[in-house]
Amino acid sequence: MRRPPARSRGSIEARTAPIWRALGDPTRRRILDLLLERPQITGEIAAQFRISRIAVMRHLQALSDAGLVVSRKPGRERRYYLNAIALQQINRRWFDPLAAGWASGILRLRGRVESRELGVERDAPSLDLAFDVRIEGSPAAVFNALITDPGGWWGHPMLRPQATGLTVEPRLGGLFVEHWEPGGAVLAAVTQLATDRRLELTGPFHLGLGLGVASFDLAADRDGTLLQFSFRAFGPIDPESARQFSEGWRELLTRRLKTLVEQGVRLGVAPEARTTRKLSSERRKRSDG
Repeated sequence: MRRPPARSRGSIEARTAPIWRALGDPTRRRILDLLLERPQITGEIAAQFRISRIAVMRHLQALSDAGLVVSRKPGRERRYYLNAIALQQINRRWFDPLAAGWASGILRLRGRVESRELGVERDAPSLDLAFDVRIEGSPAAVFNALITDPGGWWGHPMLRPQATGLTVEPRLGGLFVEHWEPGGAVLAAVTQLATDRRLELTGPFHLGLGLGVASFDLAADRDGTLLQFSFRAFGPIDPESARQFSEGWRELLTRRLKTLVEQGVRLGVAPEARTTRKLSSERRKRSDG
């Protein structure tokens, strides 16, 4: 395996040091095990330990500071999520992508086998996902990429094979549309919109009978923008689709959107920028013809 240059190793060491410190405590590792099963609120986590609720909250804060846990507060209770993206930094330090893919596949297979041996029957889950992404760009630049250029970062496997582009109507009730040749599909509708600060999309997202809600919250950060993302899906969703969506969202936001804003490189379904006006013009020409 090719060793990374010395400067790169030093950079990885600096980024991963807080993660190692957080993982050094067995209580924190147990909290991560609990969150691996599903997102949980503070009270549910605290109930699993004999230490005080205050002590558990301190452990959660340490995990949050290391980027291993993110939280959201949609109502009165704060919900915590495992942020596996932070652990990928450790994975990249010693394993190449091919080896990592084989390892994750083996772990999934082992999990299925162990579940059968224990007689565990898992119901098709509703998907509950959240993570943070730091992007070197202003909130306005990130928001612009989200809502005016989805084809620059959104792509397969979150689209139908025949998809040629995407548009979002930048208004409440506006449609997030996947375009085909000819035709298309509505992926979602804009259900919340605050320019440069928040976008919420609600719709089928190719989930079959399920319904998904994707939330993007933007805030200025010391290095640019902190994007806080969450996705919740309701209805019958098979485990494989849930896994694909979890991996798909991370790919779309942590790599493709980030690359588009920071480097101007388009990794989405549309290799060239296509504005809503251009797509509308093309549709009118096809209908007139």
